[in-house]
Amino acid sequence: MSIIEFIRDRARFYNCPVCGRSLKGCDVQVLSHEDERFHLQVTCAQCQVTFVVVLAIAGGAVEETLGATELIEEPVAEAEPITVDEILDLHLMLKSFQGTLTELIHQPDRTRG
Repeated sequence: MSIIEFIRDRARFYNCPVCGRSLKGCDVQVLSHEDERFHLQVTCAQCQVTFVVVLAIAGGAVEETLGATELIEEPVAEAEPITVDEILDLHLMLKSFQGTLTELIHQPDRTRG
């Protein structure tokens, strides 16, 4: 069993951080791999959101750890949900904005003091 097959099999025990449904059947791609640490791109089969997971496998070589040691997920900070007020503020800001997307992205954050 390859590491990708193993991760896909274990994904059914985890839920999507966006829609909350099981990650069973998700798409998993390895972005990078160093020693026992994997950076994975996961796409939820239900809502199609894509996110990155850092996975560390305790123990020796990856081949030896499959089935022998547990997988350790590094905690990922949860983002606060977007509020209705934030959506309305964004709408008002964009309604009066005239410029390119690049100019919009490079504007200073006016909410910080």
